[in-house]
Amino acid sequence: MKTFEALEWFKNNNNQSALASDRFGETVNAVKFAEKLYELGAIKIDVIGILDEPERIEDEGGPYDTSLIVNLPQDNEKRNKIIEFYKKEMEEQEIEEGEGILEWNESKLNEDKLGFSWS
Repeated sequence: MKTFEALEWFKNNNNQSALASDRFGETVNAVKFAEKLYELGAIKIDVIGILDEPERIEDEGGPYDTSLIVNLPQDNEKRNKIIEFYKKEMEEQEIEEGEGILEWNESKLNEDKLGFSWS
């Protein structure tokens, strides 16, 4: 599976709405979201599950994605801030258990990974 560092991917992507357009609208808002996660202490943020069919790139100008994987810091305070930020985001977006990403995170947190997904 291809993954790319999020900010790099956003900046090199000509799709005006490269990430979860229902949530972020323009790519610039996704950039601000990723920058906020880095400010909170994220080690690295990757885009995963990229949709890059030729027709999409022709229609939208670039690939599209709906998910991010955040590599969490060892520092408990920073880690907890990111997890709280995540919980607030999921609540605001009305993403609930049974929608996949929350269950995925339960198994991945011990690997220092936290997934964000908007469908």
